[in-house]
Amino acid sequence: MMSPKPNFKAMSLQELKKYVLSHRDDQEAWQEFTHRDRPNAVYFDTDVPLETQKQRLQELIEKEKYSNEI
Repeated sequence: MMSPKPNFKAMSLQELKKYVLSHRDDQEAWQEFTHRDRPNAVYFDTDVPLETQKQRLQELIEKEKYSNEI
């Protein structure tokens, strides 16, 4: 008897990551994991030059360092 699939939408991102790592063939879980919003993610438009992206990322890193020092 197969156990029912977990409710992926109800899982936290960490729970879902753990599930996906232990059930690598589960395409439904993988799709939910890859489409989940990441609150701390940094996104760049693909038409922005790489050097501009690197500079912006460095600025974000410095800003994060500074805010952690306060």
